[in-house]
Amino acid sequence: MQRFAPVANATSYAPKLIAHFSTYYGESSQNRKYNVELAARKISGTVLYPEDEFSFNDCVGRRTEANGFKSAYIIQDGEFVEGVGGGVCQVSSTVYNCALLAGLAISHVRPHSLPVSYVAPSFDAMVSSESDFRFVNTLSGPITLKVKTDGKFIRAEIYGVDDVSIRRRSETVEKIPFETEYREDDTLPLGKEVIDTYGKDGLKSEGYLDFFENGKLIKSVRIRRDTYKPQKRIILIGTNPDIKDEQ
Repeated sequence: MQRFAPVANATSYAPKLIAHFSTYYGESSQNRKYNVELAARKISGTVLYPEDEFSFNDCVGRRTEANGFKSAYIIQDGEFVEGVGGGVCQVSSTVYNCALLAGLAISHVRPHSLPVSYVAPSFDAMVSSESDFRFVNTLSGPITLKVKTDGKFIRAEIYGVDDVSIRRRSETVEKIPFETEYREDDTLPLGKEVIDTYGKDGLKSEGYLDFFENGKLIKSVRIRRDTYKPQKRIILIGTNPDIKDEQ
């Protein structure tokens, strides 16, 4: 069940900030920043009553130009490519971590195929037209979700009446070395090598939630196991004998 309502309608309880989480997007392209801020505005103000389920895709809508989104880099099939709506996964990941810290029940989440820079491994939330991010309000009263942006940071906040003390923990259990691929390039002098993509190791990781009471750890729960693909290191080798190398 989903009942999205503006904050103004939720006046029958005295909410307080029970969880917050921020990520940095200040070095993103202008289009990516625009998408992040648009998705944040579409979500902010959502109210969920007990047992209501939040759906990122229902709330934000399709990532299309008709829905206001612009083209920016996205991860697709283990590569970074241009796509409409690039950046919205940072919004879903930020809200995901806030929901975890609020003690809410995650009903659907999927990782990216590659590690992302804005959250630790096993704490990302990939969204697409085929994959949603959803969570359920399992607390005793309504919650209000606010998402704020300032051009540098996106901050998700959840207001409610329940007290929680939860910390996130990411552990890398295995690294997956990247491979090096050589590609011929006839725009370079014969024999010249140029690094096109530096490459990045993949990894296997686990995500944990640590629960505290009166400052003491009372339990740890593993919530995820994920595998992120390595990115190839690509080196271009010149094949054109007619170009002089001016090193």
